[in-house]
Amino acid sequence: MESKDEFFYDPFPSPLGPLWLVSNREGLCFIFRKATESGFLTEIRSQAGLIPRKDSTRFDRWRPLLTIYFSGQKVLFEEPISWIVGTPFQKRIWKKMLEIPYGEVRSYRWLADQLAMGPAARAVGNACGKNPLPIVVPCHRVVHHDGSLGGYTGGVEIKKKLLAIEGFPVESIGAPWFTGRLPTIPRRS
Repeated sequence: MESKDEFFYDPFPSPLGPLWLVSNREGLCFIFRKATESGFLTEIRSQAGLIPRKDSTRFDRWRPLLTIYFSGQKVLFEEPISWIVGTPFQKRIWKKMLEIPYGEVRSYRWLADQLAMGPAARAVGNACGKNPLPIVVPCHRVVHHDGSLGGYTGGVEIKKKLLAIEGFPVESIGAPWFTGRLPTIPRRS
């Protein structure tokens, strides 16, 4: 019999290295990028206090979506998410990031403005850094207002790779024409 608080995990092989998917009965909870299973298990224990059980069947709906994503095709991640970590403030930001279209970027300031948070771009950036579901919750699509790339918990090179997978013109990041308001930058055809 399953416990309501039981957690499951399984690796997903990606072009970025192994992604470790973690779910509970309600939905996907975390995605970690770690080279080894032992590294992942140490990380999930330290970050969330969880000791999940390996079970590949829990991710049958997520695997095809991630495969499509990494093949460079647009995908909507509409499977259930279980928000087990984060403050109400962080969850508002993460949910708003779900609205950023595939292959486009928005600024930290844009997110703050959309959520009527005033000059909270730095706080938005901090919330992005705590995102438990990178790729699915597309924090890689959030850049500085001046068009520069900004940070990424997985590293700036991973952020560039994710944007490139989506067809975003990564070479334009920080270009001189990237001044003023940054509402959207269309993806390449």
